Amino acid sequence: MVNQQQYGGQSLPWSETVMAEQNEEYILHHVAVDTPENWTIEAILASCVERAVGLLDMNIDDDSLYLMFEWNNENSSLAIVVCDDTKSRDAQHRVLCDMPAMNEKIKQLTESDQWKYQGESFADIVKHALHDYLTTCTGFMRYSLVAVFHQGSRQQTELL
Repeated sequence: MVNQQQYGGQSLPWSETVMAEQNEEYILHHVAVDTPENWTIEAILASCVERAVGLLDMNIDDDSLYLMFEWNNENSSLAIVVCDDTKSRDAQHRVLCDMPAMNEKIKQLTESDQWKYQGESFADIVKHALHDYLTTCTGFMRYSLVAVFHQGSRQQTELL
C-alpha cells in the first residue's frame, strides 16, 4: 500500500508493509528519497517525524517511554520507533526513511560557505534538524515520550 504525505506542498510516497522479525510481526512505513533536488533535509525529516507522530496513538501502550530516532550512517537511513524503557521492545508501527541520494546534496551544500550546517557530519545534521523540528511539533508534545537519538547502539542514546 502506498500513500502520499504532504509537507510544505510536497509529498513523499510512503509504503506500508507487514514485516516479521524474531517471530514478531510489525508494520513498516517506508520511504526512499531518490530525488533530493526538490527536497531539503529539514523537509524530509519533518515528513518522517509527522509520519511517526501520526502513528503514536496506535503505538503507545503502558510500557512506552521513548520515541527513538536511529540513524544508520552506512545506509543514510533513519528509523523511528516507539519503545519501552529497556529500549528492546518496539511498537508495531515503525517508520524508515532511506536517504542515500541526499549524500551528494549534503556534500555540495557543505562545500558552500553559506550553509548553516557547515563542517558537520550528516548524522549531526539529522540530529540537529530533528531537534529543531520536535521543539515545535504539537503532535509530539501531546504525548509523554522522551525523544532520543543514536547512530550506533540503542544503549548510547542522546536526548533530543
